Amino acid sequence: MAQKTMSINKIEDQKVTELFYNLNNGYDQKAYQDAHRLLHTSKSKKTITNINLLLAYYHNKYVSIDSSTYYTKQALKGKESVSDSLGIRLTILSYQLLAINNNNKGLYQESKKWHIKGVELSEKHNETNLYFTHLHGLASVYVTLNQTQEALELFEKCIKNSNDEDIILGSYINLGAIYSSLSKYELSNSYLQKAKDICEKDTYRKQALANVMINIGDNYLSAGETDKGILALNEAKKISYQNRFQDLELIVLGKIGKVFFNEKKDDEALLVFSDALIKAMTLGNLDIEMNSYLMLEKLSARRDDYKSAYRYGKRFYEIKDSIANSQAEKEINNLEIKFKTLEKEKTIKLLKIENLNKSLSIKNQNADIEKYKLQKTIIAKQNENQVLQLQNGVEKRKNEITLLKEREALKAVELDREKTIKYIVLVAFFILLVPIVGLLINYYQKLQAQSLLNSKEKEINEQQVISLKKDQELKLIKASIRGQDQERKKIAQEMHDSVGGNLAAMKLQFSQLSKHPEKLKLIYSQLDDTYEQVRNLSHNLLPKKIRENDFVFLIKEYINTVEEASEITFNVSFFDEFKINALNKILQNELFSVFQELTTNTLKYAKATTIDIQLDLLNECLFFVYEDDGIGFDLSKTTLGIGLTNIKNRVDNYNGILHIDSQPNRGTNINIEIPLKA
Repeated sequence: MAQKTMSINKIEDQKVTELFYNLNNGYDQKAYQDAHRLLHTSKSKKTITNINLLLAYYHNKYVSIDSSTYYTKQALKGKESVSDSLGIRLTILSYQLLAINNNNKGLYQESKKWHIKGVELSEKHNETNLYFTHLHGLASVYVTLNQTQEALELFEKCIKNSNDEDIILGSYINLGAIYSSLSKYELSNSYLQKAKDICEKDTYRKQALANVMINIGDNYLSAGETDKGILALNEAKKISYQNRFQDLELIVLGKIGKVFFNEKKDDEALLVFSDALIKAMTLGNLDIEMNSYLMLEKLSARRDDYKSAYRYGKRFYEIKDSIANSQAEKEINNLEIKFKTLEKEKTIKLLKIENLNKSLSIKNQNADIEKYKLQKTIIAKQNENQVLQLQNGVEKRKNEITLLKEREALKAVELDREKTIKYIVLVAFFILLVPIVGLLINYYQKLQAQSLLNSKEKEINEQQVISLKKDQELKLIKASIRGQDQERKKIAQEMHDSVGGNLAAMKLQFSQLSKHPEKLKLIYSQLDDTYEQVRNLSHNLLPKKIRENDFVFLIKEYINTVEEASEITFNVSFFDEFKINALNKILQNELFSVFQELTTNTLKYAKATTIDIQLDLLNECLFFVYEDDGIGFDLSKTTLGIGLTNIKNRVDNYNGILHIDSQPNRGTNINIEIPLKA
């Protein structure tokens, strides 16, 4: 049995290794889908922990911050199932992910905390590479918090002592940015040039190259060479967009927008900051979102649009206050923990003092015993003298006892009188209490009757509401059927009048073809005309909104409608929108129906607050990911309903793959993959 368990663990370890290989070598979607399958079939806690860490890295790569944080915390919960050295390494990596996620959300103090914890744990256990990784991340946070000197020292330390070329490259870039902010442009350019040389050696360092171009653009702008600065920033923006470096793209947009704002090119600045705001909201980047609102407020005020300026300013302060409150709550919790620690230390000190006093008391008792023995002899002699005194006092006490007995008899009489009075008062109280209890019982029964009546009225009202909803649904169904009947009649009429007429004419001409062979060319012409009419009819079967609008616009319009009518928040990502809008209209119609069905199921059953949607068109394949944070369901105990069955049939019609991942109290994740080439 033990040998079998070891064999299973070895197989699962190999699968996890393969998953990480796929994630690191461009097969992200395969790694993601295989990880979800393995997560629900694996028996080893170690395997589950490693898969959670992989999913955290996947979501971090695509800046899905909340999902990445969730899977990181799941991995930390299972670290006890991993051996000591691997468990320590997993913990350090988890701290790094938490620091990056908080930094991406604009919560820099929280990011700083996780990096410091990572540095301390790495140094303690001699994890050199991870130590410099956290040290570099901490230096980057210091830059954001304007702690320049601390950042300079840490970056120089990374360059001098680290053997990791990526960390050295990042340090060169950050040092260039810092010296640029200190107006030391020559020194800044020397570091940036070293970084650029490293980037040009390896073509995969696109993100680093984008950072270098951003800093070069900043230097040009600071030197007053605006045109060159804009060119450099646009190059960084292009690299970021092509490689989906969304956080860098937001930074570049903010810089370009500020240039336009300072040059009073208000129209261009308005477009840039509006674009940055939408992307920041999608990614959950509170810092960029807050800055975009601030710049839009200033632009609106300069254009005398004070209504919009007020609206943007209000949102700016709401986000700013929420961030400040979050930081304040954490500081209060830290102070509370310190207070409790001090209280415990005080209690321990008091117990030590009490134990010391007890030991001293025991020593004093031993000394007192010796004194007592000495005093006992003295007391024995003193007692002999006291016996005589007691004999003289006996007679006197006998007289006092007689007087006391007489007083006790008088007290007994007084007590009997008081008992009689108390008994009378108690009987009177019970006589008054009986009608009061009766009134209370009567009042309680009335309350019960009223409560029952209210519940019945509530049930009747609910039934009436349900009945009204059903009537409304019936009316909608009838209207839909009427529309379908009208559409069928129209199609039948078109088929009869145009296609049927053409076919009848061709039949007649075929019968005369032997006598009039010259009509063959006319028959071919009529066949082409008939084909075109059938093609037009098939296109007319598509809904008007699908035919006349871009698909991405329809999805966003539908989302806006749902958000206004419910309390659900949508996070949507499309890549690339131009190719998605160019998809076959019939496929667009099927995708729209799938999206509507999934949203309807979430609204009806999931009790969710957030829906994440990702639609990507990559390598001639369409990837559709739908995820909510609702109550979920147990796939092993649930059969597919009509809606999900229809979705599966639609996907199967295109030779696609449908994967449903859901568990109670953990939301639902649906992945659809449709190949665009047969």
